[in-house]
Amino acid sequence: MEATDGTKFRANNSRKNNHNKTTVEQWIKNYEKKDFYNWAIIFKDIGEPIGSTGTVKQSDDISMVHIGYCIGKKWWNKGIISEALSILIKFFFEDVGINRIESRHDPNNPNSGKVMAKCGMKYEGHLRQVDKNNQGITDIIYYGILAEDYFRDINKSKEV
Repeated sequence: MEATDGTKFRANNSRKNNHNKTTVEQWIKNYEKKDFYNWAIIFKDIGEPIGSTGTVKQSDDISMVHIGYCIGKKWWNKGIISEALSILIKFFFEDVGINRIESRHDPNNPNSGKVMAKCGMKYEGHLRQVDKNNQGITDIIYYGILAEDYFRDINKSKEV
């Protein structure tokens, strides 16, 4: 996957998005750790990584994870990231017991925000010139979801 595709808006990351066999093998070794949460996104039809998702930051003090994701441009707008993020939200709330999940995106990448909203995350704010990505100094838009909101929405959907 080319850095100009999926990593164009990636914060604090000037390296290429590297999902080679060595990287995946390192991740597999780290799965022995209770709090390691990174996965390659593998498209079944080709059997190769097309992106990645996982925690960028974690805070046990407030029971929070910050989720990041990246996918090759060829795979954009196919619902792949929406599916992956929905699965992670469910996993972190139902299996891990996290209280808060947050994510953020560059305002120049509004489709990423649409993914977050589609997955039930709420817009929390726009911070100006607070980070640097592969495009330079950038604003950041935050989205978040709390366990209480997730479970309330799950219960409402069961009532219908």
